[in-house]
Amino acid sequence: MISLIELRKKFTISVIIPAHNEEEHIEDVIKTVQKRKEIDEIIVVNDGSTDKTADVAKRCNVKVISTSENYGKGHAMKLGASKAIGDILLFLDADIKNMDSKKIEDLIDPFKDMYDFVKTRFDRNAGRVTLLTAKPLLEHLFPEIAQRFEQPLSGQIGIKKELLDKMNLEDDYGVDIGILIDAVEMGAKTKEVYFGYLEHDERALEDLDVTARQVTRVILDKASKYNRQSDTGLIQSEIA
Repeated sequence: MISLIELRKKFTISVIIPAHNEEEHIEDVIKTVQKRKEIDEIIVVNDGSTDKTADVAKRCNVKVISTSENYGKGHAMKLGASKAIGDILLFLDADIKNMDSKKIEDLIDPFKDMYDFVKTRFDRNAGRVTLLTAKPLLEHLFPEIAQRFEQPLSGQIGIKKELLDKMNLEDDYGVDIGILIDAVEMGAKTKEVYFGYLEHDERALEDLDVTARQVTRVILDKASKYNRQSDTGLIQSEIA
C-alpha cells in the first residue's frame, strides 16, 4: 500500500456530483467533500434542475456544469467525467443527508492498493430495486458478480478515468450496474467497501419502477454483449 502523500503525487482526484433539483442537500455534500485535502476538484453537474441547485453549488466555489434539460444520471456522469482533470473520479449522490469525511476517505483508500474500481455498500431503508430486480438477474446471468458484491447498485463509486473512458455509459439509472459489469468483465481490480448508513430521500414507487426497468435492460444488454446464456430476448420484450 502506498501512502496518501504518494497517492496524491501519483494521481489527481476529481469528485463529480450529478444533481437534479437538490438545492436542499447539495451544499452539505459539497462542504463535506471540501474537507478532504486530497481532492483536486469538485464538479457539480446540474442536470436540468428547475430549483436553485446551480446557484447553491456556485456559492460553494466549485465547478458547475448545467444542462438545459434533465437528460439523466448517466448523461450527467459522462458530462462531468469529460470535463474532469482527475486520474481518479469519485461519483457521489447529491441527496445524501449524512455524508461525512470518513466515508469519502473509505472510498479513496483502496486506490492506495492500486484498485481500478471501488463501489460502496451501505445500510438504508429502501433497496427494493436491488433485492427484487438486480440481484436475481445477476445471480442468473452474472453469478460471480452477485456473489462478490453484496450491493451491486450504488451511486457512490470511484473509478480510474482511463478505465471509465473505455466504457459506453448509459444515460439513465442503468449506468451504475453497467459500470460494475463492465469493470468486472474487463478484468479491472475491483473492491466493495462498506459506507455505513446512508440517508437519502425515499423515491416514489413510480420512480423505482422506471429504475428497475432501466437496470433490467442494462443487465440483459450486458449479458448479450458478454455472451451469457439466457432467454434475454424474451425477457427484454416483456419489460419493453
